[in-house]
Order: sequence, then structure tokens, then C-alpha cells
Amino acid sequence: QTKLFYEKYTSLILHYCSISPASIRSPKDIASTFYTKGLWENLYQYKENQVSSVAKDAFVKHMPSFFSYKGYDRLYKFFNSSEYFKLEQRFRIQMSLDVSKCFDSIYTHSIAWATKDKDFTKSNLNRNTFGDAFDALIRHGNDNETNGIPIGPEVSRIFSEIIFQKIDLLTIEKIKSEDINLEFGIDYVFKRYVDDVYIFADNQETAEKIYAIYSDSLVSFNLHTNASKSSITTRPFASSKSRLMHEISNLSNNFFDKFLEIDELKKLKPKKIYRSSRLAKSFIESIKVLCVHNNVGYDEISSFVISSLTNRIKRLIDTNEVLNEERNNYYHVLKTIIEVAFFLYEVAPSVGASYKLSTMIIFIIRFCRQYSLYEEEIALKIFGLTNDLMLNESNRVKSISLEGFIHLEFLNILLAVRELGGLYLLPETTLKKLFLDQAELSYFTVTSCLFYIKNDSKYDNIRLELINYINKKLSNLEDITINSEKAYLLLDTLSCPYISNNDSEKLVKEVASLLKMSLNDSEISNLSHSFRSQYWHTDWNNVDLLNLLEKKELKQSYS
Repeated sequence: QTKLFYEKYTSLILHYCSISPASIRSPKDIASTFYTKGLWENLYQYKENQVSSVAKDAFVKHMPSFFSYKGYDRLYKFFNSSEYFKLEQRFRIQMSLDVSKCFDSIYTHSIAWATKDKDFTKSNLNRNTFGDAFDALIRHGNDNETNGIPIGPEVSRIFSEIIFQKIDLLTIEKIKSEDINLEFGIDYVFKRYVDDVYIFADNQETAEKIYAIYSDSLVSFNLHTNASKSSITTRPFASSKSRLMHEISNLSNNFFDKFLEIDELKKLKPKKIYRSSRLAKSFIESIKVLCVHNNVGYDEISSFVISSLTNRIKRLIDTNEVLNEERNNYYHVLKTIIEVAFFLYEVAPSVGASYKLSTMIIFIIRFCRQYSLYEEEIALKIFGLTNDLMLNESNRVKSISLEGFIHLEFLNILLAVRELGGLYLLPETTLKKLFLDQAELSYFTVTSCLFYIKNDSKYDNIRLELINYINKKLSNLEDITINSEKAYLLLDTLSCPYISNNDSEKLVKEVASLLKMSLNDSEISNLSHSFRSQYWHTDWNNVDLLNLLEKKELKQSYS
């Protein structure tokens, strides 16, 4: 439905996303495939299934989203931009405005108010307009709820962007027409990134008036400000966040300089490390001090540092040879980076950081395998840290009784360490404690566990538990057309090679019964085989996680 909506309304989407001069991130055109240059470009030696130049071309050409975007893909890039510096030159005051629980609070019918006058909308309720169609699309993806929109999809970001562009315009019009009579771009400016608004003015009184008028505009769309997150800054405009990122960036660079250097070919090379664990602990201690000094938790900097570590790994392994005299240096550098990355991830896990850490893990494993470089030692290091990570997380969740909790951050790491192969499989007890000690499992938990355990005999008991759960979950398919989790689970189970023919055929019978189809045993067997010959949402056989992680990195419409 989203595809059809985009096809029909692309021009209107682009129009409504271009009417505000305040937005610093919005769709500007239809995206096209493009050649990706960067840290991934020279790392195809570590990717699987390289059979032709066509296959290689497929790795580097991606359409990360339907639309291409103008502005800044990350907010910190705006704060580091010449545009921001010019605003600081012009205005003395910066005031921030945060919208409270933005996506959870958006009223879906308000899209019609944003694309048509509210009075027009209320008097033409039966007309099929762009706003009505967008409203219906978003509700369809959220169990027909009108309060709140799904968090994550590009289409939700566009939905909110259209609403906020209208709010921007209403605010600008009110400011010009009311007593203060100020001109946007001359007397003041405000810039908005999704739901974060930054007001620039010559004095605090003006900034506060603009804040109040913007707040009133929000209320007309059933949205509200979060006063506790508001702040006023006088030049120089250095927020606590920008200071923190500047400090952690310098700290990280100093850390890297201790064991990495650039050679004459501009390649990153390892230096000699005498005590890798001591170096790792010293850096972690410095991070602790930095967090305490800035009164923040690890979650404020963890993802940034893990991303920096992963980028250094990509540059470090971008080589066609490893000299004998370099081997020991590579080993200690890799071990140091692994220790730091796992520590920061365990104290502050996030989905974004899980993609970075997963990328790092797979690259390191394949690099060591390709150059026979301390392969067993590195594998044992990753295995041990991963097992500790999973056990600690299972104890944490058990202590706070989070029934049905989905460990997305840890499922991603679990799938990445499967790269170690059959000799380094996590203990059955670890997997059971983390993923199966709950009455209710999720689609992601079931499919991820099946993907990890595959057909390995040491996990026969877990596989049986998963199959029993699937059979119980899918015993009643009457709501299959409205329950997306059941639909995903059914289709992926039918195509899963780790499910027995007997269990697969039982599910086919359930589907046939639901559709009132009368099938004999031969037809059921053939249909079951047909399901197994293709994949639906999970590619059980031919997936290279690095390709998926690369696409995740490219898909940064907003961050």
C-alpha cells in the first residue's frame, strides 16, 4: 500500500515537504541508485558469494530510501555547519524547543488539517483527498489507531514532516501578523530537525515570544512542548551535547593515535602494543571520567565511540597483505578494539550501535580467517565476550520481570557471532536463559533463534521448544489477515529449512482449512515443498549479513 501511495502522490508529498523555510531535513526528490564511495568501497574481499562483476555491482548500488533528502542527516552536522556559524554571527540568543512524545501524540486526522484548511476538512469529510489517503495509510499500519503513528518507517517521518511544515508556516504567519511584527530570516530565524526546534533571536524576550507562538501552533495540532527540555543559550552557542561530542572525539582520536598510524600509501597500520588490556582499561577509565565530568551516562557517547571503532576497523583491514612483522601488532590492536567495543555496548546497548558492533565482529572474523591471523585467539575472545554479554542481559531482564521483551540489540549480536562457525556456538543454557525463559516469544526472537541454531544437534531441545511454540501460536489462524506478526511467522516458518517436513505440512493443512481448500496428502506435500523453495521475509540460505548491514548504514533518511 505504501508503494502505491508513493506512486500516486509523490508530487504532492514533495510539495508539502518544501513549503517551510525552517526545516533542515526533508524529502526533495525521488531517490535513484547511486555508487557508494566510502569505507565499504574496498572491502569486497570480505564479502561472500562474489561470482561476477554484476554481483559486485549489486553490493555498491543501493536505493536506501524512496526519496532523496535535503539538509542534514544527523543533527550534529547542522551544529558543525557554516549555516549554524552564520546564525551565531547574526543572533545573540539561541532557544531550544522540544515536542513532548511527538510520534506517540500525533493525531492521524491532523494530516488533513496540514494539507487543507481545518474548516475545509471538517466540512468535506466525505471527500477523498491526499490527506485522507495518507491518514488511512498510516492508520492501516497501526491497527487503525488515530492517536500516535508508528516509530521508525520513512513514511512516518514524512507524515510528521508534512504536519510540522504546516506548523512552521502557521508560526511564521502569526509572528508577522501579531504585535511583535517580526520578519522570518531578518529579525529572527528558527530551524527544525524533525521535532527539535532551535530559535535564534537578538534578545531573550523575542526568543520567548517566538517559543510561545510556536507552542500555540503545536496545540492546534494536539501537540505540546516539553518545557523541561527547553534551554536558552547566549553566544557562544556551545551546548552541553556539542561540548561532550567535541571532548569524546578528541579523547577517541588520542586513543587511536597510540596504536594506529598512517603509512606512506595513506593506509591505516597497527603500531606495537605492549599491554593491550591495560590500554583498553585506560581508555575506558578516561571515558568514565568524561561522563562524570559532564554529568551524563554511557548512553550519551557509547554509540559514537563504537561507530568510531568500527570505522577504524574498516580502514585497518583495507589491505591486500599482512606482513609477518605486522601480525602480532594486528592481533593486539584487534583485541584492544574488541574489548573496548564490547564494554561500551554492554553498558549502553542500542539498536544503532548493534549494527556497528555486528559489522565490526564480522569484518574482524573474516579478516583473521583470510590471513590466518590469530584466528582461534580472536574467535575465543569474541565468543567469551558474547557469552558474558548474553548472560548478563538475561539476568538483567529476569530481575525486572519484562515478560515478552524483545532483545533486538542482542539478537543482532547473536546473528553476527554465528559467523564464528560451528566450533564456537553459545551454550544451550545461555540461549534458553535469554530468549526462551518467557511464556510469550516474539516473531523476531523465534526467527533469529532458528537462524542461529540451524540444524545443529546440540540445540535439538531449543528447536523443539521453538516448534512447539510456533504450533501453539499458529493453532488459530482466523486473525491471520489482520495480525501481521502471525502472518510473518507463518510464512517464514513454511520456508524454513530447519523445520521438519511433518511440521511444515501440518501448517499447510491449517492454511488450507482456513481457505476452505480440500487437499490430499500429495497436494499438501507439493505445496509445502513450494513454500520451501522461496523465502518470504527471512532468507534462510543465501544471506550475507554484511550486505544487509551496509544497506542499514546507507539508509539514514533521518538519525
